[in-house]
Parts: sequence; structure tokens; C-alpha cells
Amino acid sequence: MPIADCTGVLLAGGQSRRFGSNKALARLGGCRLVEHPAVILAELFDQRLLITNTPELYTFLDWPTTPDLSPGGGPLAGIEAALRHANTPQIFVVGCDMPYLDRALITHLYSLAGDHDAVIPVTARGPEPLHGVYSQTALPAISAALAIGTRKLQLVLADLQVREVSETEMLAVSANALRSFSNINTVEDWPPASTEGGQG
Repeated sequence: MPIADCTGVLLAGGQSRRFGSNKALARLGGCRLVEHPAVILAELFDQRLLITNTPELYTFLDWPTTPDLSPGGGPLAGIEAALRHANTPQIFVVGCDMPYLDRALITHLYSLAGDHDAVIPVTARGPEPLHGVYSQTALPAISAALAIGTRKLQLVLADLQVREVSETEMLAVSANALRSFSNINTVEDWPPASTEGGQG
């Protein structure tokens, strides 16, 4: 059954400077990049939310949308907007450029929320804050940070009660868990097979 007390959130507010165009709308495997994580979140969560300042570009998703409340605040501002807009105790946040989400891993992260402000996977590359669960209790610290011009998620997480999830724990949940963190930042990141349908 879909999860009722956590909102699935897609962040689509990036400017895709390294990609050269709006990567969320580029084609991957016959559909737009943003549609890949959107399908998974729609399966897992009763409530969904798209954070974007250009909602007219994403009407094909038929998702509720809300803009950043702190323009220029980057992903942190997107998380703030999602927490303020959501009417659930937690939100699961993921970037629109992460097409290989793992259902079992997301469900596991949600199950760990408890009294934590956030549940964040940690890989060999470091924390993955754009694939995590955030509780409403994290909102005051996030809003306070943005109010003084702080945009770095890592700085805010340092002041929160965070449940870190190691690679070992993730791999025990799903053998494909770490593939979740493969994102697409440049055209060079694009899987070769996807070029058949074009990238428009």
C-alpha cells in the first residue's frame, strides 16, 4: 500500500548549467528524465509534490507544485518549500535527475524516520542529502539558515538530529541500492542507449 504519512517530493528547481539545457525534460529511455523518479514516487506515496519555479513546464506530470520560498536558496530552499507545503510529518526528497531510484531503499529510509530530523544515506562519496527523508522538525533550522544566507545543506544537517544510513546497511536492503545515487549533471553522464530517442 502507498505510504500515507510521508510526501514524495521532486526537486526540479536547478538551472542545469552543466547540462546546457533543462535536463529534467531531456529524453531517457523514451520518456523525460523527470518522469523516471516521478513514476516511482507515485507508486510509493499517496501525496506528491513538485518543487519548481516554472510549473508550466511540468503540467504533463499532473502533480501539485509549489515554488521556492527563498529564491536563490538552491536545494535547501526547495526542501523548505516542501516542508511548509506538505501536510505530512515527513517528506522524502529526491532530485529530478536521479532516474534509478530503488523502491526498497526509499521504503527503508522512511521506516527509520522516528524522532530524527532527517534520514540521510552516506556513500563513499559522502552524504546524499538529495535522497533523504526530512521531518517537519527540521523546518525551523532550515528556515533560519536560509534567513541568514546559508545555502549549504551540509551545514544545516550538522545542527540536526540525523540518522545516517551506511552503504552496508543500504546493500542489505537492496543489491541495487547504490545505483539510486547515479545522477545526470552533464551530457557526458547520459547513458549511450538513451540517444536513440534524442534528448529534446
